[in-house]
Amino acid sequence: TPTGSMITKPESKLPPPDELAERIATTARSPQVWADAQAVTTALFGKATTANIFVVGMAFQAGLLPISLEKIEEAIELNGVAVESNLAAFGWGRAVISDRDAVDAAVIADAVRVSTGEIFPDRLDALEATGERRQKLSRLAGELVAWGNKQHALEWFDVLDRVRTAETRVAKSQTALVDAVAAGLYKLTAYKDEYEVARLMLDVDAMSEALDVAGEGGSVAWKLHPPMLRALGFDKKISVGEWAAPAVSALAKRKNLRGTRLDPFGRAEVRRVERKLAAEYVGHIEAALAVLDPDNHSDVVQLAKLADRVRGYEDIKLRNVEKYRAEVASARKALGI
Repeated sequence: TPTGSMITKPESKLPPPDELAERIATTARSPQVWADAQAVTTALFGKATTANIFVVGMAFQAGLLPISLEKIEEAIELNGVAVESNLAAFGWGRAVISDRDAVDAAVIADAVRVSTGEIFPDRLDALEATGERRQKLSRLAGELVAWGNKQHALEWFDVLDRVRTAETRVAKSQTALVDAVAAGLYKLTAYKDEYEVARLMLDVDAMSEALDVAGEGGSVAWKLHPPMLRALGFDKKISVGEWAAPAVSALAKRKNLRGTRLDPFGRAEVRRVERKLAAEYVGHIEAALAVLDPDNHSDVVQLAKLADRVRGYEDIKLRNVEKYRAEVASARKALGI
C-alpha cells in the first residue's frame, strides 16, 4: 500500500514485497507467520477493508496481544462499523495461526466462485492471467464498463493483446509490460469527470459503510468543490446531503454525453486534455513495441508506468500532464523513437 509521501512524490518507489519481508525478518522474533491479508480478505469478503482486523486476529491467536478475546470483540462491536465483517475477519485471522489449511481452502473456494461470475473470461485467458493478477485485470475491465461501456473495455483488451504478443516475443515469462500498460491505459481512459464522480458517489458499498459510520439517526453528506463554484471564487467545499441523491443519479446516467457537443462540462480545458491522453498513450506504447527487445524491455516498462504521473484535479492535473508529457518525450528519445 503506498505511503502518504508516495502520493505527493510519485517518483518514490515501494520496495518489492520480498525485500520488505527480508527486512522485517531480520528483526522479528521467530517463528514468523506470513499472510497476504489484502488478498485473503478480498477473496473472502469482496474487498480488503477488514485486512487490519484480520492481522489483529493473527496477532491475538499467536499470543502477542495482552488483551482478552472478549474485550477485542467488545471493542469491535462498540466501534459500530461493519461489525459482522470485522468479527468474521478477526476470526479468519485467528484461523491462519490455528488452521492455515482451512483458510487456504476457503480462499480457493471463494476464488472459484468469483471466477464463474467474471466478465470477459476469454480475454483474460488470452492474457494468461491467473490468481491475483487475473482478479486485478477483471476488476479494471469491469470498471471500464461502468465508466463508459463494454466497447471501452474491449478496446483496452485489444491493446493489451498486442502488448502481450510483443512482450512474449522478447521476454516470454514476464508480464511486467502488459501489466503496466493495463494500469496506465485504464488510468488515462477512466478519468474522473463529473459523470464518473457522480457514479462513485452512489457506490453501494461506500454508501453502506458511510451509513454504518453515521449510525442510527445519523446522516451522510458529500463534500464537493465543483469547478463552477471555484471559478466564482468559492474556495471551500460545500456539503451536499442525501437529498441530492436523485440528481446525482441522473447525472451519472448521462455519461453518454461525455465528450459530445451536448456535454456541458466538455469544454473545460482539463476535460479536453483528458480526452486526448489515452490515445496519446497508446501511440507511445505502439512506438515502443516497434523497437522492443530484451535489452530495452525494462525501459519500455518504465515508459508505460509514466501514466501514473497524471494525478490530481483541474489546475494540478494540468501541471502534472505537462510534466508527464515531458518525461514521456525524454523516455522516447532514450529509446530512439
